[in-house]
Amino acid sequence: MLSIHRDLPVPGARVEVNSPDRRYSPAVAVTPANGAARFEVDVPVEITVQASGFDLFRDRIERAASDPAVIRLRPAMVRSSIDVIVRDDPDTVTTVSSNLEIERTGARTVFDAVEEVVPGVSVTRRGVMGYGISTNGTGGVTICGVGGSPNTGVLVVVDGRPDFQGLMGHPLPDFYSLSDAGSVSVTEGPASVLYGSNAMGGVVEVKNWEPPEGMSTRLTASFGSFYTGQYRLSHGARFRRGFYSVNAGVSHTSGDRPSSAFRDQDGTITAGYDLSSVWKASIDGRYGHFHVEDPGPINAPLVNSYAKVGRGGFSANLDDATTSAWGYIRAYSSYGNHHITDGFRSTDRTTGIRVDQNIAIAPRLILEVGSDVVNYGGQARNAISRLDYGRHTLNSGAGFVRAQWTATSRVRLHSGVRYEYNSLFGPIAAPEFGASFTLAPGCAFSTEVARGFRNPTIRELYMFPAPNPALLPEHVWNYQATFQAHPAKSLAASVTGYYASLDNLIATTGYYPNLRLLNTGAALNRGIETTARWRVHKRVAVQSGYAYLRSTNLAPYVPGQKFNYGIDFDAGRAFIYFGGMSVGERWGDSQHSRKLGAYTLGSLKMTIPLNRQWRLTTVVDNLFNQDYQVVTGYPMPGINATGGFSLSF
Repeated sequence: MLSIHRDLPVPGARVEVNSPDRRYSPAVAVTPANGAARFEVDVPVEITVQASGFDLFRDRIERAASDPAVIRLRPAMVRSSIDVIVRDDPDTVTTVSSNLEIERTGARTVFDAVEEVVPGVSVTRRGVMGYGISTNGTGGVTICGVGGSPNTGVLVVVDGRPDFQGLMGHPLPDFYSLSDAGSVSVTEGPASVLYGSNAMGGVVEVKNWEPPEGMSTRLTASFGSFYTGQYRLSHGARFRRGFYSVNAGVSHTSGDRPSSAFRDQDGTITAGYDLSSVWKASIDGRYGHFHVEDPGPINAPLVNSYAKVGRGGFSANLDDATTSAWGYIRAYSSYGNHHITDGFRSTDRTTGIRVDQNIAIAPRLILEVGSDVVNYGGQARNAISRLDYGRHTLNSGAGFVRAQWTATSRVRLHSGVRYEYNSLFGPIAAPEFGASFTLAPGCAFSTEVARGFRNPTIRELYMFPAPNPALLPEHVWNYQATFQAHPAKSLAASVTGYYASLDNLIATTGYYPNLRLLNTGAALNRGIETTARWRVHKRVAVQSGYAYLRSTNLAPYVPGQKFNYGIDFDAGRAFIYFGGMSVGERWGDSQHSRKLGAYTLGSLKMTIPLNRQWRLTTVVDNLFNQDYQVVTGYPMPGINATGGFSLSF
């Protein structure tokens, strides 16, 4: 017997109970007025609860009890995000939802994963593995055409802390492997109210893996074309009041071109303890090191051009949760060392404190309040030219508030504002307004207006290519509307339209050596994005997505059209995934003087369970052996394959 409630019973909640080893079909019930649901099943069981106006709830019950199990749902703040779930068991998906699974695609990194399943996301790349940094670095991610070069318009958040290079302001894509990722979510459109600068185009948020009840260990290994290998180890345990996890990964490749090798190692440690029924303390730390070679464009190849990067970070967290309030206090720091063959050397650090608290003032009114204090910067020099860029730091402090009012059972309204003060740029405000309407069961319409911003980076202010301390923040106003339909357990679809007005963009003007960085850029981005997921048969599921973008100032390497597709097939003794994407033409330079051709990619992944512990996998990429370039002068590898195994116990 289950009792579903917050402060009062929650009727109309959809409750699904599954056996962890799938010994029987899922049991489903909808709670009546008393918020209770009865099931006659054997423990252990996995429980999923969905209710309008509340966060999705998932848990596992290990032992039977004489009294009803009480589930307290957390009211949901409206988020325009897509949840991308990292899964290792292809047979665990029993229903179709808005969640997109990435483990089955064979993606190697977080950025690979979100591009393959989210149609509005585009990522630049130059080879089989390793994005690189500096002059020919790739791994730039754009969301609905917004991202910048280098990528400073999309923020990466790792376990609740903004993660970026303190001097350059951009994330390090080779640092985000899937070794410790538990889930990934993508917010399309400005998220500056919650996260401030750099969240102008959206946010990619990575949450660390936390172990289930008991002790679990998983080892995966793969090896294939171009001497490419990936090895991951995840171990963790959850006890009555605490948990810990240890994750480590190693990747390497000799590359598909001479002087295009890559290797990296990364590891994380996480531990948490329930101080009481309300308070939980946790810490997590991460360090990674990668070496990446740059072969150069084919018309000007490079030899022995490389970058070595070491980065780490940690956070100390104090979470609280009651039936009417929940949130956290987080102190964090990240740091890095960069060593590049052109002589560039740098160290950087970002340190901050973040507070975020949600309060259910009334059953229909939720208030979210928070603040951020951040210090970031570092020092850099060129060991060959003996140019010293000096040491630079900036500080910012911000407060934000968001409110959500459930006006009726069908209407939710939300608004928010962030006020941030930067030690150099002064104050800036970012508001947002939105509404969500339930038109019918399984059918909803939402709309939102939001402002985003990006502060100039220390590189743009004081370093290169033409530093300008007088630069001002970039801005965007984004207007979007989404229609979502979930008419049946087997079908989910959505369509989103948006209009984004970007201004004050920082642009490089003039010609070398008379370059200047000025706030002279502007753009109007208009687009449509669709997604659809359909479980055709209990053994067959298909998913697809399409993005169309039209811009008055389209950035290089951003496609005007992109189509994602995937088919899952349960063949009984094997699970087969076939998917890929079609990418339209793109500009190959910032002057819009050349175009890169369209291409269509396909990949095939087969998973064969030998028993409950062992699985064999094989992945074939670029199945159609396409000849294409994502970045001008860097041909991508043809058909290639890897094979491996996973062991879970």
